[in-house]
Amino acid sequence: MKKLIDVLLDGLLFAFYMFASCLVVMLAEIFIIRVLTLFVGLNYFVLCIIRAAIYLIGVNVMLALTAYRSGYKAACASFFGTLISGILALLPYFLFCLLFGFGAFCAGSVKFVTALVKFGPSLADSSFMGQLSRLDYIPVFFAIGLFYCILMAVCKKLGAAKRLVDRAELTANQKADE
Repeated sequence: MKKLIDVLLDGLLFAFYMFASCLVVMLAEIFIIRVLTLFVGLNYFVLCIIRAAIYLIGVNVMLALTAYRSGYKAACASFFGTLISGILALLPYFLFCLLFGFGAFCAGSVKFVTALVKFGPSLADSSFMGQLSRLDYIPVFFAIGLFYCILMAVCKKLGAAKRLVDRAELTANQKADE
């Protein structure tokens, strides 16, 4: 029963981490795009690529660091337990993103990756008037979300393993000092 509660609580925390990381990266993205557009004129295709890259890299780094820290702090981590927590986190996170139309502040790169996948280089044409529906975002959301879950599970496991190595080194050094 305790394991089930831990998995559910981790799921809620992971959903919060996903949202918070998208929000923080959005603020960085706004700044980066403002600076870039001051020096270079960019069409929408290039902007989509830059924004998708910023969100993919930024959100993944933040989630990886958070999961690593969590694993290091706990000193034990189950890969499958963390993966299940991440998948459970995707469900409320998906509903939240669906509610807000998969905006960048909550869904990160989903909107930009979907535009790149569906329209590709035709986004560079200034007369292009393509439109995305919410159904277009769903497969991309779950593909990116699954990657988030796997990344967090791996990083949490690595953090726990690092903690055990550090603990072994500390106890070995203490025994050597005696």
